[in-house]
Amino acid sequence: MSQTRAAPDPLGAPGADAPRVSVVIPVRDRRELLSATLDALDAQTFTDFEVIVVDDGSSDGTFEMASNRSVAGRRVRCLRNPGRGAVAARQFACAHAHAPLLAFTDSDCAPVADWLALLVAAADRGADLVAGPTVPARAPRPLERTLSAGDDGGYPTCNVLYRRALFERAGGFQTGPHSRGMAGEIGMWEDTLMAWRLRRAGAVAAFEPGAVVRHHVFPPDLRDVLRRNWMGGGIPALVRDVPELRATMLRGRLFFGQRSRSLVYVMAAAVMVGRPRVALAALAGWAALRLRSDRAAGVTIADAARSLPAELAKDAVFTASLLRWSAQSRTLVL
Repeated sequence: MSQTRAAPDPLGAPGADAPRVSVVIPVRDRRELLSATLDALDAQTFTDFEVIVVDDGSSDGTFEMASNRSVAGRRVRCLRNPGRGAVAARQFACAHAHAPLLAFTDSDCAPVADWLALLVAAADRGADLVAGPTVPARAPRPLERTLSAGDDGGYPTCNVLYRRALFERAGGFQTGPHSRGMAGEIGMWEDTLMAWRLRRAGAVAAFEPGAVVRHHVFPPDLRDVLRRNWMGGGIPALVRDVPELRATMLRGRLFFGQRSRSLVYVMAAAVMVGRPRVALAALAGWAALRLRSDRAAGVTIADAARSLPAELAKDAVFTASLLRWSAQSRTLVL
């Protein structure tokens, strides 16, 4: 692929010493978390890469900190793209990248030391698109926010590598016809849509289980939890655009998420038809499943019990959002 640009890159045009990988990180107001991410990248066993940080309007000194850092023997390249969001920041970084391979992670993540080595090795074996697992940095407690992702076809941008020529040929991150309204409203799933456009065009996809990224665990914030669950309910629109996800992301090609949430539908239906005993039985079953799940994760019974009202509110909001988007996209996901 030609690396000639119509306008010169102000941070230095690519040349013979261009790296094999450009690692892209969007950020806003995460100085300390980003510093930890850069530390993890500086410890990589594979070193032929550059880091491009795109600051999206930080006011906490994030840009200044990153600008003074070096990773793997190269100065971190910092760009400003204020107030346009993470998707636009990633696109902006890719336009300034020097490498034939594009790797993505986030400012709340810490890749393990052989993360890049494993992703690049998969690309060297012929893969055009390589993903790895994302796991919480520690066991999350009730209502704490983190991310867990595996080989389910989601391809989140916290842990993925693309062959740049194919990425650019596909037009970068875009929305689909049915998820466009969802993405315009909440800015999600453009990474999944991108990966599946490439797969349908013949790109070779791989999953590297050892290329682990550890995701930060954020403290409880009920308002933020409810907002994110309302946003996350847009899964039906995504499935309408990528029907292959029914086989990889949904249980029984219909249900998304924890099994206990199925009882929320039973509760709602029982209330609507005037069957309070059935609703109470469903509530008891839901609470028992949630307590069992929390106990298995090492949460004390007292802490698990205190979190039940907020957990129920979270499940109710997510269920309502799923139903809304199922109706809007005419694709049922429960």
